[in-house]
Amino acid sequence: MSHYVDIITEIKDMDALVRALMRMDLKRNQIEVHDVAQNLIGYQGDKRKQKAHVIIRKRYVGSAANDIGFEKMPDGRFKSHISEYDSGKYNTTWQKKLYTYYGVEVAKAEAETLGYQVLEDTDEKERPRLRIMI
Repeated sequence: MSHYVDIITEIKDMDALVRALMRMDLKRNQIEVHDVAQNLIGYQGDKRKQKAHVIIRKRYVGSAANDIGFEKMPDGRFKSHISEYDSGKYNTTWQKKLYTYYGVEVAKAEAETLGYQVLEDTDEKERPRLRIMI
């Protein structure tokens, strides 16, 4: 049984998290969103003690994988649950990219709420770049 590595993130907006995950090549129907945290499932089909509000089930993570989850903590931040086994593909690089996309999604939503026009493209290194017209 692989061990989960839990990381408390600065992610607070569930909708922006889901949009960021979709930018990571996940389809909306591959991302579960729950008001009440649900148990994660291990690679052997075992119910794990870790719970999450946003879940990518193991069938979408990879063969012999575990669920990946994001649990909303009492302070509003999300804790990510990624097993050691799955940290090969869902490593620090993957997580940094997710956090970058999360930041972009939060900024876009805030700008649009304020009535600003938002244009997005990428720079020469394929990183997202926002242009906000005030």
